[in-house]
Amino acid sequence: MSETVRRPGLALALVVTATVLGLMGTDLVLPAIPTLPETLGGDAAAAQMVLAAYVGGTSFGLIAFGALGDRFATRTLLIASLLLTGLVSLACAYAPSVTVLIALRAVQGAVASCPAVFAPGICRALFDERRAVRAIGALGSIESLAPALAPILGAWLLTVGGWPLSFELMAAIAFGLAGLNLLLPLI
Repeated sequence: MSETVRRPGLALALVVTATVLGLMGTDLVLPAIPTLPETLGGDAAAAQMVLAAYVGGTSFGLIAFGALGDRFATRTLLIASLLLTGLVSLACAYAPSVTVLIALRAVQGAVASCPAVFAPGICRALFDERRAVRAIGALGSIESLAPALAPILGAWLLTVGGWPLSFELMAAIAFGLAGLNLLLPLI
């Protein structure tokens, strides 16, 4: 983390948005699951694996990024995670089959988990003790809304642009967050 953060509020917004993006990865796609077998082939069980693969990948990613945090700078890991999340999300949007989508979702879950690992530590580094507790509380409150609001957004995206649109949105947000942190070293 950089020694002096001139914009702690903007840095916190970046961390919150990146964390929520990873959390929304499951529920944003949820409304499209029933349509995947007719679109990409496979059956209902394979479509359900699209969700399970993301959760499994996230579990692996949380452990992996925790270990990587001992070897690499938080900012480097966060930017790499966001860039990889963007790339894998785009690949998901163009998956030719449900089997490929399942494999990509495992990778997507793993790479998108990085912000959740470092968010509390970043909050603590950005603020004094009292403000850090408030920031972590706000982060938790916002995170708790993601599973409730993501399916609503996902259903709307499904009607507007089909199942790939949720992945394209995730890619755009991930690339935007990475670019913001590259241009304005906030963390």
